[in-house]
Amino acid sequence: MGSKLSSAQKTTTTNDANPIGENTSITGNVPQSSEFTETYKLQHPGTCTGMFWRGDPRGGNTPQKGNASWPRNGSVLKGKVYDMPGMKWLEVESWKQAGSSTWVTDCKGIWMQFDQGGPVLHKVND
Repeated sequence: MGSKLSSAQKTTTTNDANPIGENTSITGNVPQSSEFTETYKLQHPGTCTGMFWRGDPRGGNTPQKGNASWPRNGSVLKGKVYDMPGMKWLEVESWKQAGSSTWVTDCKGIWMQFDQGGPVLHKVND
């Protein structure tokens, strides 16, 4: 018995450029972001001193802007949250390196996952 996707559902297929490192197909509701910017502090749960930026987990080859350095533990990231199958992601709009008072703004195509062996991003109350 086959099934049809409703008009509110789409199928998205990622390719070899997928930052997750594998071909995946997401069927169902297209991941939606939060409607407003949220602020998080990065703190890796293990022995890592930070995290490298990730590409768009929805696929594609969006050029990255604002990623000259990778965020260290204690960095503050602002952006929109996306709930995707298997993982929650932050599309970063601006960020501040740990120990710096300078914000990197107008970021494009840089993402951070919420978990890697435990929580990585921790909500900050503005």
